[in-house]
Amino acid sequence: MTGILRQLNVSDGGMPKLAVPSARVTRFGVEGDEQRNLKYHGGPNRAVCLFSEELYTWLREQAVDLKSGSVGENFTTRGIDLLALRKGDRLRVGQCLIELTDIRVPCNNLKKWDQRLPKLIEGRSGWVAKVIEEAVVAPGDAIEVNA
Repeated sequence: MTGILRQLNVSDGGMPKLAVPSARVTRFGVEGDEQRNLKYHGGPNRAVCLFSEELYTWLREQAVDLKSGSVGENFTTRGIDLLALRKGDRLRVGQCLIELTDIRVPCNNLKKWDQRLPKLIEGRSGWVAKVIEEAVVAPGDAIEVNA
């Protein structure tokens, strides 16, 4: 399975995360990205959060119209079936290598976009990952599963 990194997102804490042209991805996360609540966000096993354009399309079909980065993901992907992935799968994103550590748990802060959102995306909420090989990534980078 291959796809592309459609958007790379960071914030100074909170949502939405906004697009950046490139950033270094380290075992601590995406440079320039901050989390306000380190109990639930960030850390070495949750350094990167992934969500897909396909899941945003599905949300629009549920009458929730959001832009990439709105749910707080660092990597907005295209062409990768995030629902088919499993814990431990590795993805090469450009020169960066990440390993999926867990399904993302939807945060109640998502209710600011739509009261139904946390329940809607439960089980479709994307992934969090640790960084195996650090590198600079940019939108347009290829994503290869189990690299």
